[in-house]
Amino acid sequence: MADDAREPPRGVKRVAFALVIGLVTFVVCTALVEAFVRRFIPQSSLRQRDLMFRYEPFVGAEGIPGIRGVFANRSFDTRIEHNSQGFRDREHAKSNTAGKFRIVVVGDSFTWGHGVNNDEIYMKVLEQIDDRVETINLGGPGGDPPGELKVYSRRGVEYQHDVVLLGFYIGNDVVTRRPRADGSPPDWGFDETGEFRLIGREAPADEVARIRAASEIRYSPGADRTITQQLGFWLRRNLQLLTLIDNRRDYLAELLMGSRAYAAIARRLGRGERHDFPLLDLCVDPPGQDVAYGWRLVEATLREFRRTARESGARLYVMMIPDMYQTWPSYYATTARRYGYDPQAYDLTRPNRKLRSICDALEIACLDLLPGMRESMDDGHRLYYRRDRHWTPEGHRLAARALRDDLERRGWLD
Repeated sequence: MADDAREPPRGVKRVAFALVIGLVTFVVCTALVEAFVRRFIPQSSLRQRDLMFRYEPFVGAEGIPGIRGVFANRSFDTRIEHNSQGFRDREHAKSNTAGKFRIVVVGDSFTWGHGVNNDEIYMKVLEQIDDRVETINLGGPGGDPPGELKVYSRRGVEYQHDVVLLGFYIGNDVVTRRPRADGSPPDWGFDETGEFRLIGREAPADEVARIRAASEIRYSPGADRTITQQLGFWLRRNLQLLTLIDNRRDYLAELLMGSRAYAAIARRLGRGERHDFPLLDLCVDPPGQDVAYGWRLVEATLREFRRTARESGARLYVMMIPDMYQTWPSYYATTARRYGYDPQAYDLTRPNRKLRSICDALEIACLDLLPGMRESMDDGHRLYYRRDRHWTPEGHRLAARALRDDLERRGWLD
C-alpha cells in the first residue's frame, strides 16, 4: 500500500508522457523543416545589418573591415567579403601605381552588390572585360546621393582616380530629407538661408562607442545576458527557419496588400484601395511638393559632387539605374492596376529625363541604362530578381558592357 501511494496517479503519467511525446515530435519536425530550408531555400547568416555594418559618426554606417559571410534568400546565395577598409572589394593602393584608368564607384545596394558575389558586381565585371580599367567600390546598401557625397568626400578622394561614378537608382534616390542642426550624423541639405551645406553634428568618440556597444549587445552574446536571452540569441543566429519567417514577413504583407481580395475588403471598409507605389510620385507633371524639393536636393548634391571631384582632378559621371518596373512594362501595368493606379496616367521615363536635364545643365557626363535594359527584358533576359527588384548577375553584366561602350564612345579610355 505504501509503495502504491508513492506512485504518481495514472492521469499525471499520461499527461507527462503526452508532453514528452509532443516535445520530441516538435523538435524532430523543426529539425526536418530546418534541414529542408538549409537545403532548398537557404537564408542569410548575416541578415542583421549590424553584423556587416557598424555606426560611423560622419557617414552614418560603414562596413565592418575584413568580414566574410553568406547573404542568401530564395532568389540567390552569395558570399560577402569586405576588405580592410570595410568595402566590398579587394585591397587598392591609394596611388595609381598600375597606371590604369581608375574609377571610384559610389552608390547604394546595386553598387554594393545585393544579390551577387563580389566579382559579379558591375564595376568588377567591367574590369574583367577591359583590363585598362581599375575600379574601387565604395558602395553601401541604403545609400543615397547626399550620403554618397559624404562617402566620396571622406573616403573616395583618398584614392588617385580619373572618374567618380555615381550609381543613381531611380527607384528611391530622389530623397526628401531635411536635416536638423542637432541631428547626428550630419547630412547635406539646405539651411534656413537656402544655402546647401552639411547640417548636424558628428557624435563624439564616447557616444560612438556606446552606439556600437549597443549593437554588439543586441547581435552578439554578452556576459550580462540571461540563459533565456542567450538561448534566444543562439536560435535567431543559427536557426534558418526563423530567418525564413522574418525574411518572408514583409514580402507576404506586400503580396497581401497588393491582392484584389485586400483591395475589395479595403473598399468595403471605406479605406480605399491604393497601395504605396513611390516610383509613380516621380512620374507625374507637375510633381508634388516633396518631389520638387527632392529634385532640388539632387541638383545641389550633384553640383557639390562635381566641385569635389574637380578638386581631386577627376570627372563626375552619373549612371542611371532603372527601377525594375521601368524595364518591364507589362508587369508594371499589372501591378499598377492591382494597387489601384491607372498605368496610362504615369510616364515612367520622366525621372530619367529630369535627371538627364540636370546633368546636362551642370555639364556632368551621364549614362541612362533604361533603353538598353528595357530592350533586353523585352527579349526575355532576366535582369532583376522579381522579389526584391535588384539586378541578377545578368543585369550586372549588361550594365558593365554599357559602361565600357560609353567610356569608349567618350574617348576616356584612349
